[in-house]
Amino acid sequence: MIAIAAALAEIALIVVQRRRAPAGAPKEISWSHVAAAPAAGVVGWLLIGGPETAWDDLWLPLFFGVILGAEAARAARVLSGKEWAGWATACGGGAASANWLLATPLPFM
Repeated sequence: MIAIAAALAEIALIVVQRRRAPAGAPKEISWSHVAAAPAAGVVGWLLIGGPETAWDDLWLPLFFGVILGAEAARAARVLSGKEWAGWATACGGGAASANWLLATPLPFM
């Protein structure tokens, strides 16, 4: 549930940014945000107790945490004009993506 909510919020952020993008908005993704997202995913995985990893489902946190999270971080940085918003989005999306590896919809159940 947390991962789905985070993915929907990231998609909404990207759509809003693409509709409101200023003319001079940066189009490149920051590689530091791309690196921060999986690092936050590992921290999120450790926080929820390091569940058994099903290798068939590993693409979900990688896609939603890294690719979608880095694009959402760029969108947050462009919309807010503040660098910390990009970092918070990359880390939050990465940590939330670890919930894709859970057997139950909510952690700590």
